[in-house]
Amino acid sequence: MKNIEEQVGVLARVRDEELAGRGSGAGARTLLESIMAAGQVHEPAVRRGPARPVRRLAVAAVAVSALAAAAVIGPGLIEGGKGVATSYANSAIEIERRGDLWVARVKDPYADHALYGEAFKAVGLDVSLNLLPASPSGVGNVVRMGFSGKTTPSKGGLGGGVEPDGCELGSPGCSLAVTVAVDFTGTGVISLGRPAKPGERYENAASATEKGESLHGVKVDERTVGEVRRAAAERGVKTVIWMIEPNEGGGFGYNPNRQPEKVGDDWIVWDAEVLAPDAVKLLVTEKRLAKNPVYGGPRPPRRD
Repeated sequence: MKNIEEQVGVLARVRDEELAGRGSGAGARTLLESIMAAGQVHEPAVRRGPARPVRRLAVAAVAVSALAAAAVIGPGLIEGGKGVATSYANSAIEIERRGDLWVARVKDPYADHALYGEAFKAVGLDVSLNLLPASPSGVGNVVRMGFSGKTTPSKGGLGGGVEPDGCELGSPGCSLAVTVAVDFTGTGVISLGRPAKPGERYENAASATEKGESLHGVKVDERTVGEVRRAAAERGVKTVIWMIEPNEGGGFGYNPNRQPEKVGDDWIVWDAEVLAPDAVKLLVTEKRLAKNPVYGGPRPPRRD
């Protein structure tokens, strides 16, 4: 397991100013802040990868049916032989134990987040779940995650994605889901991307050229600002400019106090990130660089 300093270096793409004022509840934000201060934080740059699949373990069909039947009308729970709940459901989420994992399937991605916490608490877990509006390629991805206390990440820890593995959200039986190791004893908070409502701004960081996004199929990296702006305008997409500063050790930074008043059409674009269905931000530098600071070299092939 990487230490905190190593994790922060890897996760530098998630910037504080992007997270300001976000819609998770005050209690969840306080919990996350305490975790960041005392525990381990994982804020993956999920914009580059597919949704993390939820581990599924083979279980007897009869047992699954029995648990599902008991959780149809909620809130409700089944208790194990020692008085510990092994299944719970309410109007927002249902949780069941499958071998060495708790699998929590989201029934209502727009519910009060307190209902998710209620369900985890019922099975003895100190876990908070936030569902954040995400762009199409970010739905089902982990936006950020943190934990503290005694944990067992080698046995699963916390995870999230869609369930069953590889399903398409919106199809019958496919749900956003979270997995937690049965012997997870810490405090955790996890944020998953959910479909955005009309008018909501995205809270994930994803390339606007990924499949399903507003600039899918458009090459933006290493082109000029003028070229990319024209291509975006043809699709009815507005652009916001972010001048970035390459770091000596790799990656880049963004300083809102050092943004230029004017940006030339000949400045260079290194990537475009989603903001809303009709808006993207262009990550640019004034001069062409030897390598793309966003990717540390050539942009990887797009997933089509």
